[in-house]
Amino acid sequence: MITLDTISKRFGSITAVDGLSLAIESGEVFGLLGPNGAGKSTTIAMTVGLLSPDSGTVRIDGGDPVDAAVRASLGVAPQSLAIYDEMTARENLVFFGSIYGLDGATRTRRADELLELVGLTDRARDRVKGFSGGMKRRVNLACALVHDPRVVLLDEPTAGVDPQSRHAIFEIVRELQDQGRTIVYTTHYMEEAQKLCSRVGVIDK
Repeated sequence: MITLDTISKRFGSITAVDGLSLAIESGEVFGLLGPNGAGKSTTIAMTVGLLSPDSGTVRIDGGDPVDAAVRASLGVAPQSLAIYDEMTARENLVFFGSIYGLDGATRTRRADELLELVGLTDRARDRVKGFSGGMKRRVNLACALVHDPRVVLLDEPTAGVDPQSRHAIFEIVRELQDQGRTIVYTTHYMEEAQKLCSRVGVIDK
């Protein structure tokens, strides 16, 4: 489903990713492990087409992630939260659904489904700015799923969260796996990879 063929990326004198190759199968949870600064987020950015590799190629189910049709099949929960504090949880989901071109009825249905999935139905009408860090992470994850993507990339989804939210995110990942989605899960927590991932790759220097 995902093929990275000797991709590299430099920022000035810094080599962020150096000749990385990966093959990730359809329906698996693949853990990408490594310390902070190892190049995990840069790899995710190249995988989804936000950055172009200086060398090497990226393919998603045989297609190029710079193509809009290919990118539409991807859901990304970035390490830096990509949600709007002044909006409610529901408004965030409806807004991201509109960006993906979902009609009004579908946006409403997906918002209801995902708020239940991430355990925030009772906080649907509350502004995100009042949420804990873990609750914001769950909204961030829900927004990545609103268009029902086949491939989900989670970039350190439990960074800075409380134990309850961490457990909730684990359960969400397991449910996504049961649905047959392909998941890339970046982390530097070995125990998370052991709990969730069928295979792992370690990236460092």
